[in-house]
Amino acid sequence: MDRKTVQQQIAAFGEHYRYDVGYLQDFLQIAPECYEAFLGFQSLSSYRGKLPLDIYWVSRLASMQIADCGECLQLSVRMALEAGVDKTVVKSCIEGGSRLPENLKDIFDFASAVASYRVIDPQLDARIDQLLDKAQRIELGICVATASVYPSIKRALGIAQRCSLVEIEYAA
Repeated sequence: MDRKTVQQQIAAFGEHYRYDVGYLQDFLQIAPECYEAFLGFQSLSSYRGKLPLDIYWVSRLASMQIADCGECLQLSVRMALEAGVDKTVVKSCIEGGSRLPENLKDIFDFASAVASYRVIDPQLDARIDQLLDKAQRIELGICVATASVYPSIKRALGIAQRCSLVEIEYAA
């Protein structure tokens, strides 16, 4: 791993998404071996193979709202819009999911329940079975589970106080 190149990539990411990457720069500088291992996680956290784009991002946004206080959620909003997710879908997610089409509302509710470690309503679970095959459910699980890692690292570094509720921008 070329540390200088990785620092440049982190800085470019922060600039592109208007996101404070200071904690990632600290992570790289203070624990480079750990950061190198973390690179594998980054590939996992952005993996989308079989999930449709809208389902992936509805899942990510639903779970990020549970895991984060705002800054990482704003990043996810920007990334979803950049990926081509309809702005009304993104906005509906941020507003609680009630205005989503029925299939995406089920995805939102399911991802929220998984992220919150709540018991899944059997009827919702049956509808998810109709929407997704097992491979897609695995991807959804990865999407939900990985959403909490970045905010968790920030909290572990003692910088959660930098996070604050933000006014969500709906521009990529």
